[in-house]
Amino acid sequence: MEGEKSEVTADAEAHTRDVTADANPETALAAYGSLRPGEPNHWVVNRIPGTWLPGSVRGWSFELTFGPAEGYEGFVPDPNGGKVAVDVLVSEALAKRWREIDDFEGAGYERRSMDVTLESGEVIEASIYVALTEAD
Repeated sequence: MEGEKSEVTADAEAHTRDVTADANPETALAAYGSLRPGEPNHWVVNRIPGTWLPGSVRGWSFELTFGPAEGYEGFVPDPNGGKVAVDVLVSEALAKRWREIDDFEGAGYERRSMDVTLESGEVIEASIYVALTEAD
């Protein structure tokens, strides 16, 4: 049984490496709020074929209480910030869908690239939607 478990773990790690081998900000989206699987706006990205992987980013997440994205979750990156859980969609098809996702996110967010630490420990660069605040 123990050998089986380590074999499954090794297979999962190999799969993650295969999926993320070519991950970059054009092919990876880190979602922290309503675009994540199971969240209300997941429909925006659920038609995009790809693989979802758990991970985290450094920064701050909070509820937006003003502006065009009021009532939604916001995120601002900060290398000294806390760990914010994300789900990362890795898909070659994202390259053709960014305009649609950008339009959905609207004026309250800006797509930026940043490092994401996957649950496996691997670090990839992905796109993430940063809340535009008065500090930006």
